[in-house]
Amino acid sequence: MQFKLDNDEVISLEIVRKPNMKHIYLRVTPKGVVVSANRRAKLSEIETFVVSKSAWIRKHLQVQAIQNEKRLIKSDNSLYFKGESFLLDCQEQEELRHITLEIVEKSFNIIMPPETEQDTLERVIDTFYKEEAIRTITPMVELWSEKMQLFPSNIGFRRAKRQWGSCSSQNSLSFNFYLMKLPLPIIEYVVVHELSHIKEKNHSQKFWALVEKFLPNYRELTEELREFERVL
Repeated sequence: MQFKLDNDEVISLEIVRKPNMKHIYLRVTPKGVVVSANRRAKLSEIETFVVSKSAWIRKHLQVQAIQNEKRLIKSDNSLYFKGESFLLDCQEQEELRHITLEIVEKSFNIIMPPETEQDTLERVIDTFYKEEAIRTITPMVELWSEKMQLFPSNIGFRRAKRQWGSCSSQNSLSFNFYLMKLPLPIIEYVVVHELSHIKEKNHSQKFWALVEKFLPNYRELTEELREFERVL
């Protein structure tokens, strides 16, 4: 829904109703503002709350706009690959039917038909990361499986917002192909982490002892991972 703030600025507002929620919560997403409230909360109460937070909303919408701009696939923006930042060089070419992508030195060179949509470019980038993940992480899993004598039933790759990897109850491993944005030692840590879940399903002391057995510096790698998460 469209909603006016205290200065008559119009924003996109989504209201999510949840049971047993005592307070009203706000968050700003790439698509707009989301407010979560109890199912019994009156619409007028929610609207009053949102208006009272107008200054906070404007500030965070500005931050989100900057972040959205940086995420655009366009020249002079950048993407991470194996822990390093690569500049994007996007060039349009008439009569070109397909998008080409290649890495030249420290640059992602993309040649594309005129007026190519962002969604299309994002799919091309995702395909690149997925292919690189399959090429890099699959043999890494095989290597560490032999070292640890822990063997997954399957290895899969997908795009995920919050998880770098997971291990199912059937010992199937799934990796976020955006891992390829991270340095190889951190990717290796994620592989060892998920392989360890084949033997220890939760994050118990036994689990961390197993990780430490094969990666004594896992704490440093975990901290490095958190640092990368702040900039990606």
